[in-house]
Amino acid sequence: MIAQFIDRRDTRWKEFLQRTPHDFYDLPEYAEVVAAEAGAMPVAFYAEYGLATCLIPLLIRTIPAALKAPRVWYDCVSPYGYPGIVLSPSQEELPSFLDAFCRIARAYGIVTAFLRLHPLFPLAQAPLERFGQLIQHGATVYINLSESKEHIWQQVSTNHQRDIKRLIRLGFHCTLDDWSRFQEFIVLYHANMKRVGAKEEYFFSPDYFENLRAKLGSQIHLVCALTSANELAAAGLLIVTKGIAQHHLGATAAQYQRRSPSKLVVDFMWRWAQEQSCHTFHFGGGVGASEDSLFQFKSGFSPMRSQFYSYRIVVDDAKHAALNQTAKQLGCVPASSEFFPEYRHLEKKNDPVLILDDPLIASHTMQRTN
Repeated sequence: MIAQFIDRRDTRWKEFLQRTPHDFYDLPEYAEVVAAEAGAMPVAFYAEYGLATCLIPLLIRTIPAALKAPRVWYDCVSPYGYPGIVLSPSQEELPSFLDAFCRIARAYGIVTAFLRLHPLFPLAQAPLERFGQLIQHGATVYINLSESKEHIWQQVSTNHQRDIKRLIRLGFHCTLDDWSRFQEFIVLYHANMKRVGAKEEYFFSPDYFENLRAKLGSQIHLVCALTSANELAAAGLLIVTKGIAQHHLGATAAQYQRRSPSKLVVDFMWRWAQEQSCHTFHFGGGVGASEDSLFQFKSGFSPMRSQFYSYRIVVDDAKHAALNQTAKQLGCVPASSEFFPEYRHLEKKNDPVLILDDPLIASHTMQRTN
């Protein structure tokens, strides 16, 4: 077996994805964008065993400074979204790949791994549970675009249909890729997050949006819902990858909220994606995968559901226990058992940032051949 952590410049990352079903969350360009936002290092665990290949996009992070851990201790996490574990041609070698991941990660000082699995690419649970803890968070919503437009529309709730028709009668309309509205969308997004009281992790910086557009190029699209006076009422990002259209982030202007113009945005997105021969339109679930108002909004477009799981691996038990003990002594105990890793409950914004060319990071490009 060949198993190693590779950086974003390794050509095998993109070459593997080009011949394998995946989503944009798995791209090295996306990992780089999220890493810059999080102050982390974008890598991927890459392994080959016979004809099988495994890829796990990751961000390597320093341990919170307050824990005073050695500089060579790290943890890792999936980039925001649903990167998961990409396997080809089957899942048969998943146990071997997970075993190799744990051994190599442990040897290089990684304490824990937190992975966000992709709802559209379910994995066999038994191998995962041998090496870590699988947590089911809830459902996400998607539309099967292989169905006819008429059939899909029939599955849209009566309330959503009525609101969409009313918006059209009032002169609301959608535009595609009018990037002159991009800055306006970013401002609208931040205002939307403040209005709904979103967690800090959802307040992506303007640089995040700019970098996302620059790195994803023709894969990313901006859909805007405008009033009859061409004022921005709602907007969202649509990212297309190998037949999957993902509604990534969206926002609605407060003054038009009661009109629900975001319904027109979603309606435009799935129709356009179908015309581009996409097979699936996926737009996630509620906040934290809960069945909240956001989930109910999405549910009005389709009865199709997939399940979102996260996966937790304690790579090094001794280091994990030591960090949790230090965190406990500092009085920082997570309010929920769902918080993982526990010691990150005291995370501070002034923690060290991993820089792409940091010499410490060079040690994370590693290889083991068995």
